[in-house]
Amino acid sequence: MTRRPVVELVLGTVLLSACGGGAPLMYPAHTLAESQVSFAAGSSGRLALGRLHDADVALDSSAALPGGASSPEQRASFVKGTLSRLAVAPGVAPFMAARAGLGGHNEAGLTYTARSFRLDGRHAFEWSNLALSVGLAGTGALAQPGGEPKDNVKDEPHADPGLRTSSITSLRGFGLELPVLFGYRSSADVVKLWAGLRGGFEHDAANLALLVEPDTLFGTTGSASRYWAGGLVGFSVGLDPIEVRVEVDAAYERVHGNLTTQAGVLSGDVAGVSLTPAMAISAKF
Repeated sequence: MTRRPVVELVLGTVLLSACGGGAPLMYPAHTLAESQVSFAAGSSGRLALGRLHDADVALDSSAALPGGASSPEQRASFVKGTLSRLAVAPGVAPFMAARAGLGGHNEAGLTYTARSFRLDGRHAFEWSNLALSVGLAGTGALAQPGGEPKDNVKDEPHADPGLRTSSITSLRGFGLELPVLFGYRSSADVVKLWAGLRGGFEHDAANLALLVEPDTLFGTTGSASRYWAGGLVGFSVGLDPIEVRVEVDAAYERVHGNLTTQAGVLSGDVAGVSLTPAMAISAKF
């Protein structure tokens, strides 16, 4: 293979690896007091397990196949791997969030993870040490980890080359999420524990760099719709106003989407489990 396509593809993959799809909640069940604000910063990791992991491995294996992924079975695995990286996005991501107490046990927040952002509001039913929080969030995906390939796959003559690998060059999307939390806090507000359920939907569209046999890089498009549901546990320890927060989210994810190639539009489905551990430092004022 020539050097330029490989360099461009590796660069895009490295940049995207810092934009993993993990977006933890990282807040306790109790809300902030009216006019109180908090800021948190940290990182999260996104792990694909089961069939999602198998799809990711199959995509990497396509580059080593003689002639690339060319059979129907190999192409199906290639599409599943591309959809997994597009919608689930295993990798590491920064985490930043700001939240504000609105009074009446209501709270709003904005979260940013380099790949996506989440704007949410919630209401909590609170007792002295226990709380039940119900929220609603709108999410958006927006990332441009690499440059666009100059050649567009639609401008090329109809062909059916082997598929070697793909890399996301830009991404946009939207979604909705419903989180429910139950939590405990100590009397001195030093320790907080929370657990909950989350579910949601997200639709993403992307421009991709598609490397085909033998060494040609094209620009193409793909899209994916992801439905997911799961649970989480978290805790925080600290003395006012600083605390350290840790959370682990697990979810079952189902993705359906398509990838445009020189041979036409290829569709696929993939499902599996994702795990998102995260840690952050939070300060409130």
